[in-house]
Amino acid sequence: MSKHTHHDRMKKVARFIEDNLNADINVGKLSDIACYSEFHFHRLFHAYIGESVYAYRKRLLLERSIKHLIYSDQHLTDIAAQCGYENQASFNKAFKNQFSCTPGQVKNKEVSLDSFTAEPSHTWSNQMKPEIIEMEAINVISARAKGSYGNAAAEAWGKIMKFGYSNKLMAKVTKRIGIAHDDPSITSPDHIRYDACIDVDANIEEQDSLIKQVIKGGTYAKFIHKGSYEKLSNTYAQIFNAWLPESGFTLRDEPCFESYLNKDPRKTKPENLRTEIYIPVRR
Repeated sequence: MSKHTHHDRMKKVARFIEDNLNADINVGKLSDIACYSEFHFHRLFHAYIGESVYAYRKRLLLERSIKHLIYSDQHLTDIAAQCGYENQASFNKAFKNQFSCTPGQVKNKEVSLDSFTAEPSHTWSNQMKPEIIEMEAINVISARAKGSYGNAAAEAWGKIMKFGYSNKLMAKVTKRIGIAHDDPSITSPDHIRYDACIDVDANIEEQDSLIKQVIKGGTYAKFIHKGSYEKLSNTYAQIFNAWLPESGFTLRDEPCFESYLNKDPRKTKPENLRTEIYIPVRR
């Protein structure tokens, strides 16, 4: 078996867990996806991801719970149940071990939320209103990198653009999409996941660093960010801290993503960069 095949199998397992966080882990199902016996599967997964299957899912669920605590009206017991805890006490203990504070303190704003979400850098502008759209699913080829977003994005885009241009897949209509799976104020840099995507179809069997995935359809609030990518965090802060609480919408459990509208950002002045931000929402 090739190294590429092994990595591809582990990637599929990790994606399956990410896409089915609300489902209980079925090790038999995961080992089937990986095409390994259950006896060897746990050790192989841990070696590839750096965490056990259960620790990986637990961490992602706890990180996701931050969003519900800050931006939803759900009761703590409901959020605990969504994270797989039978009671609030167990959830509180796990949460405190991870973040050094309790879920109740976060929800009641008894601790500084700077660690979890940035404050708006300036007053919310009424001119920056989103377009609410119903989007079809998008099939993409993506490259993933981990690390601080600046480094991870550069690494991921280097991989996917090299593949796209060397195979003559890039056209004027090709969408360049970035998926930021984690909040850097919550997730440590070692675990931050960033996917650079292009909406093309091609054979990637020999591409160890690439994977096909689907950006799920549904209701999205689409914003336009004008300016440098370094200031995207300011726009997100305004969206989550000013627009969302007054919008009548809540967040869906899907990642936000960005569509970069400039053909060659390297040759574009920062003030002329345009980025579509898609926020998954429901009423």
